[in-house]
Amino acid sequence: MKKQLLQIAAILSICLLLGVAATAQMTRQMTVAVPFAFYIGKTALPAGTYTIYRTSTHTGNGFLVRDAKGNAKVVFNTQQVQSGKSQSVARLEFRRYNDKYFLGSVWAAGNNIGRELHQSQPEREVAKHANHNLAQKSAKPEVISVITQ
Repeated sequence: MKKQLLQIAAILSICLLLGVAATAQMTRQMTVAVPFAFYIGKTALPAGTYTIYRTSTHTGNGFLVRDAKGNAKVVFNTQQVQSGKSQSVARLEFRRYNDKYFLGSVWAAGNNIGRELHQSQPEREVAKHANHNLAQKSAKPEVISVITQ
């Protein structure tokens, strides 16, 4: 009985360590040069270099974006999303509708779990207008990846 309890405790410890390691991969800051103006929620940001930080290592939902001068620009929340394979590079994914870009997700290198942003009201309006102008009502935005530095 003791042996089984020790084995269970060892397995739980390993699972806990693996969970902490996966979270730690996403806790690092990411710096990215975005070559186009874009939106995070309702906030419009010009093209430039930005650093993205986690606001909490416990939930992993919140992020803070600072510009190259270190000024806070926007705080946003995400939800977890999973990819079928581990990501080879850290990157941001943007959803593009014509000439408007919206931050869609954040991916860390070496991890198959990313963070996805909900569509904001401005993005829904742009998407609705873009779909209205197309023959298909179910047209999807183009996904643009920008690799972090």
